[in-house]
Amino acid sequence: MIALLLMAMIVVAALTRLFLGPLPYFLTSVPAFVLFTVLRRKVPYISLVIAPLLPIIVESIALMMANFRGGFLVGDIVCLVTALLGLGEERPKERMIKRLGLSGKGSRNMVLSLFYTFGRVERIEKVNMSQSYAMVNGGSFHFSVNIPGSGQVNMEIPLEDIEEVAVHQSTSSGDLYYPSLRDMFLPARNIKLVGKPKIQDYFLVVRVGEEAYTFYEEPRTVLELQEKIEKEKELSGRPKQSPGEPTA
Repeated sequence: MIALLLMAMIVVAALTRLFLGPLPYFLTSVPAFVLFTVLRRKVPYISLVIAPLLPIIVESIALMMANFRGGFLVGDIVCLVTALLGLGEERPKERMIKRLGLSGKGSRNMVLSLFYTFGRVERIEKVNMSQSYAMVNGGSFHFSVNIPGSGQVNMEIPLEDIEEVAVHQSTSSGDLYYPSLRDMFLPARNIKLVGKPKIQDYFLVVRVGEEAYTFYEEPRTVLELQEKIEKEKELSGRPKQSPGEPTA
């Protein structure tokens, strides 16, 4: 129901291009596309593919109706870019679940976006981490690795081979950073140090034998992935109950 409402909302917002002026169109369509992108986890992937096409289709209709005005392009471009950002965020997740034979937004929402590096990490500032997508499915831990020259490579580790999965915390210090006028227009260079001289980073370390895989994100995300791995590992290692066997 929510997915249908969100899709109907951006369709109606895009169609206002044919009836409203440039400013009312901008004020109507942009919030609708922003809300759609924010709530993209609630819609099927096909809706994410269609969303960037709507401003283009409606603008083409307007051109055929001789209803072109340059002011409308601002709203078109903002809506298009916003929809593409949402699609770009969900496309790698969709590829992962397709590879695993899964489908639907439920499976897509099981995929977590993190940063990855091989080996253990003491301070994030000392290592170059790459984007990774991870999920637990079918008794294995799946994640993607960015290998230079090969692009994204999918990795699979059976849960039974994982010897350790733990969240590690590291504390690093730096000079207190004060926001400047530059930060209003360009990304802040040391945004993590704004208002705090010490930084606490959380890493999820997955150890298999002598090899360690480290994932970095917000604490809520790494703790969620740790919980999923430990829960599935416990379930996969539990012996199956024979028919008629009493429950322990």
